[in-house]
Amino acid sequence: MTRVVVIGAGVGGLGAATRLAGAGCDVTVVEASDGIGGKLNTEVLDGHTFDTGPSLMTMPFTLADTLAAADVRLEDVLELLPVEPICRYRWHDGSQLETWTDEERTAAEFERFERGAGEEWRELLAQGQRTWDMSLPLFLSEPVGSLLDIARRSGRPIDPRVIQAHVTLSQIAERRFRDPRLRQLLERFATYAGADPARAPGTLSVIPYTETAFGAWHPRGGMHRIAEVLRAAIELRGGEVRTGARAERIHVEDGAAVGVELADGTYLAADAVVSNVDASHLYGTLLDAPKQARQVAEAPQSVSGFVLMLAMRGRTPDLAHHNIWFPRDYRAEFADVFDDPQPAHDPAVYLCNPAATDPSCAPPGDESWFVLVNAPRHGPVDWEAAGERYQEHILDRLDALGLDARGRLKAVLRRTPADLERLTGAPGGAIYGTASMGPRAAFLRPRNESPAARRLYLATGSAHPGGGVPLVLLSGKIAAELVLRDCG
Repeated sequence: MTRVVVIGAGVGGLGAATRLAGAGCDVTVVEASDGIGGKLNTEVLDGHTFDTGPSLMTMPFTLADTLAAADVRLEDVLELLPVEPICRYRWHDGSQLETWTDEERTAAEFERFERGAGEEWRELLAQGQRTWDMSLPLFLSEPVGSLLDIARRSGRPIDPRVIQAHVTLSQIAERRFRDPRLRQLLERFATYAGADPARAPGTLSVIPYTETAFGAWHPRGGMHRIAEVLRAAIELRGGEVRTGARAERIHVEDGAAVGVELADGTYLAADAVVSNVDASHLYGTLLDAPKQARQVAEAPQSVSGFVLMLAMRGRTPDLAHHNIWFPRDYRAEFADVFDDPQPAHDPAVYLCNPAATDPSCAPPGDESWFVLVNAPRHGPVDWEAAGERYQEHILDRLDALGLDARGRLKAVLRRTPADLERLTGAPGGAIYGTASMGPRAAFLRPRNESPAARRLYLATGSAHPGGGVPLVLLSGKIAAELVLRDCG
């Protein structure tokens, strides 16, 4: 029986472990903290439950496929609630637009803002489908290689216009829409990958298609339930998940990973090791791999985030599950975050209000708000010093939006980029590891098959194919398949 040690109980590690346990491997997951989920964690405050990381489930087939590998049916263990509208967008002039899984309904919303914009939205989704149909089987579900590798898999040359990597997301927005509000809406999808839309590849314009085609979902009980059902599937198939077990070192013999040493001195022998920690921690701490550590350090890092979790009295009229308020100057925000690192003075505000879909997340009649704004990483900004002051600034911003945040606030939890760094091991609190900026961004992420040691594999948002629950589950899929290829 193939022995596999998985370091880290984030979604990528749990996903890989689920597939390997389902394939009959002897799987042990070791997690340094006392809980599971990594960034997909939860906090409870005064009866309010908060997801601390991802707040939206898209592409649920990635979770269904992962569980199916362990003979578990998604619908038997988790109820996914549809979120409609997908998001409600607002601007400083009082205008508002909603996106829906119904393509025509969203097109009608766009048409209100600009004549012909509805047809442009339809064409954007059609282009997104072409990009998606090529990307999923040839890139997102396979180990990272090069455009030549993708062409070999497809059996034909790759037309760069299909994957839209030759233009930026901002350029696509400018070509499709004249109204600056619609351009901002499309540019926002760069933040799904922690990038600046003026430098992010146009490939990210596929995201509206995936949301429309596969829907937006909320697991009843919160996003953390995803981690819980994965853990249950691992244990159902005989695997073990150990919390409070910090990996100290990966042992390598004759160029291959052979085991993991824990902080308490325990040694776990392995035929393969899967790393679910940030690539910088893997290559800089768990292994002596200076070349790979340097490559990770030199790559552009993604945006971080400043988060307030607010326990709110009462319900808010006209507040959707997912809400975004754009600033007057969206470009200035990205300049603050990437070019002259400082807390953005007037950031776009994302507010997740899960009580709109799942009232169980808050006491009856109340709401649990997850408020997120883009933020530069800890280091360029001293977030230990700036956190409390910026909290007050964001509360001021919420009040200015007419939400009466201070008047209804029962309790608050703050999470700065410094906190994210400490809690997740991500350098500076960078949410997505390497930022998706530039035409070759997708090929700069650390590979799932480590070049530093044989039988060492990466299943994490800081590696291929990227961050976000669906892509991290695909990272786990790729890593598990490599283990089975090499050790099965």
